[in-house]
Amino acid sequence: MTPKEDLSTNNNDNTTTPPLRPSIILKHHHRTNQKLLTLPKSDLQSQITTRGDHLQEIKHAARSTNKLIRTNYSTFIHDVGRNVYPLIIFTDYEEDALSGVGSTLTLYREDGSVTKVSPALSSLYEVYKSCSHIFMGLSVEIGPYLDNASYCSGEMIEDAPWRSSLTKFVQQVRNFRQSLTNAAKVEASLVDDSNLAIQEEKKEDEANGSDIISDKNGLPPLEMRECMNKMLSSVINYCEGCLSTGILDIAKWEQLNQDNFPRIKQCMKASTKAQADACVRQLISWRDMLGPIEWRELYVVIPTVWAVGAENPRKTMMRQLVDKDRIDTHIITSEYPRNHAEARTLLGRVVADRAIGRLVFGDETKEQRIKTMGLSSEVDVVQDDSLVAIWEAIKSNGCPVRRPPSSNASSRGSLCL
Repeated sequence: MTPKEDLSTNNNDNTTTPPLRPSIILKHHHRTNQKLLTLPKSDLQSQITTRGDHLQEIKHAARSTNKLIRTNYSTFIHDVGRNVYPLIIFTDYEEDALSGVGSTLTLYREDGSVTKVSPALSSLYEVYKSCSHIFMGLSVEIGPYLDNASYCSGEMIEDAPWRSSLTKFVQQVRNFRQSLTNAAKVEASLVDDSNLAIQEEKKEDEANGSDIISDKNGLPPLEMRECMNKMLSSVINYCEGCLSTGILDIAKWEQLNQDNFPRIKQCMKASTKAQADACVRQLISWRDMLGPIEWRELYVVIPTVWAVGAENPRKTMMRQLVDKDRIDTHIITSEYPRNHAEARTLLGRVVADRAIGRLVFGDETKEQRIKTMGLSSEVDVVQDDSLVAIWEAIKSNGCPVRRPPSSNASSRGSLCL
């Protein structure tokens, strides 16, 4: 019987043969065994002696200490972030949530209540914003081919790679325009003797108020419908021209954008007004509900993306509404958080670092204040020391030193306020 047969199960009596003898196992791994047994002991020893000398021992201890501190710190800032109230997380880019609706506001209070609203959701914010974005959307369709003469001039190319994508894009724009047409038809059917006075009042409002962003029925006013219809129609005409000729006419595209800029601006003004009106009203109602004492303790976290990380409507609103002396300390904007859990942990880091900086470094001397401010702000706590080290390293390697201007927040003295 072969060793392989020894391992098989006897189907007749449902019993298993005895295990293989060690000699049989070794026989099947002879070459491997020989190599394992001839490995130098010195090699094996050096691989496991992570603390083989005093220097390695010191580095290992330092690394282990740092790992322990970081592990405990992660738990610490997580807990601190859940201990800060009241808190508003002001989102517009959160994953798995509403995006592009003029911001979603979530209020966390110490009693455990969580209130989440999207104030501009019931307005026409999305309508005006999306219409103004269509020209940027068209640039995404055309952009990859701007320098490709094969598609921008010459004879028609039936199987142009942009044809399928542009066809889908223009169909969506047609759907958008048709929705405006359908709304106008429904509105026209409602006009009779019983509501004629309302219609006249609406026309008067549109004539006298350039800031009107919706009519009595919540639809875009006539002026805005006409504006958007012209925008959508011009895009549709351009796309249909490209599809019929098989050529992307870049000159016509640039003229299309130039002609429509006033209308793009008009839609942007209308969308931001809708957003501001809805969100500011909501924030003021929360301010009144919390009262001056609780409102003063409010922290605001604004997760964002790089394109609007420096300035955006959410930050501007909160600067106008939080207590004036809390603007620089209680409004936190960051590209890091992808959800509310990460936003609250980020808040825990900010608040915890401020406390640790003050308690550990102190504020009696210039050097202490620099370290405290470094840990409490967006400047690295070792930036004052690293500047000197970097300059010396640059000079020692034959490169000229580019010193930051005195007004730069990363300069040594600027942290000492």
